[in-house]
Amino acid sequence: MKADLKQKPFYLEDDQIEWVENTIKSMSLDEKIGQLFVHMTGVGADENGAIEDIKQTKCGGIRFVPGSKEDMWAMNRNFQKHSRIPILSAVNVEAGGNGASKEGTVVGQEIKVAATSDPELAYKLGYVCGKEAVATGANWAFTPIVDITYNWHNPVISTRAWGNDPDLVLEFSKQYFRGLSENKIAAAMKHFPGDGLDERDQHIATSVNSYSCEEWDKTYGKVFKGLIDEGVQSVMTGHIMLPSYQRYFSPDTKDEDLVPATVSKELL
Repeated sequence: MKADLKQKPFYLEDDQIEWVENTIKSMSLDEKIGQLFVHMTGVGADENGAIEDIKQTKCGGIRFVPGSKEDMWAMNRNFQKHSRIPILSAVNVEAGGNGASKEGTVVGQEIKVAATSDPELAYKLGYVCGKEAVATGANWAFTPIVDITYNWHNPVISTRAWGNDPDLVLEFSKQYFRGLSENKIAAAMKHFPGDGLDERDQHIATSVNSYSCEEWDKTYGKVFKGLIDEGVQSVMTGHIMLPSYQRYFSPDTKDEDLVPATVSKELL
């Protein structure tokens, strides 16, 4: 199945589609494989380091721990300058522009913003995040966070989510996305299929979203669908199982065959 690049979320013109198709045709197998990976790099402003990273990985994207604004700008420039295919440069701008550089503006975690009950402040958070991220040369934000805090013991999103009401989470995420989008930066909502039920840290051990299909549709599914309808460009998967839907698509799945979304054919 071939995606219609003129439709949401791409909206490409004919000449842009022609560039995409010609570029793919010109790529080697190594380059195509490299496009699947986001490289966690730490080369900073070192141009030779960026050249070596590109040569070794042929990565489709980069992600880094924020440094000075000068280093962030230089690194983005070096990767774009030396990569044959434009690089996706990702930043974790959740609480403000400090996710893109050390000097970035800290606005506040999602829970703090949502406590105001004012979605306009979510828009302003997204706007600051987008404005300062783009200023460093980044073009992809690992936000908005669309998880739902049903278990306050959750170690991952206890302060990084908007709250425990799906409608509130959806509205605040939409407004954040609006502010982000005004700065021409792509978004990756996270963490599919939804964190906030389990007490485990998905970065360390696989966690579980234990909702039934019906429960998931009314909560996490409602939020993910709402943001997809809004035009969010990408989705970050989590190391989170969703047994109900894996078994919905593969009814014979045994307990030992349950896997997190990151490697689940059914969930993806």
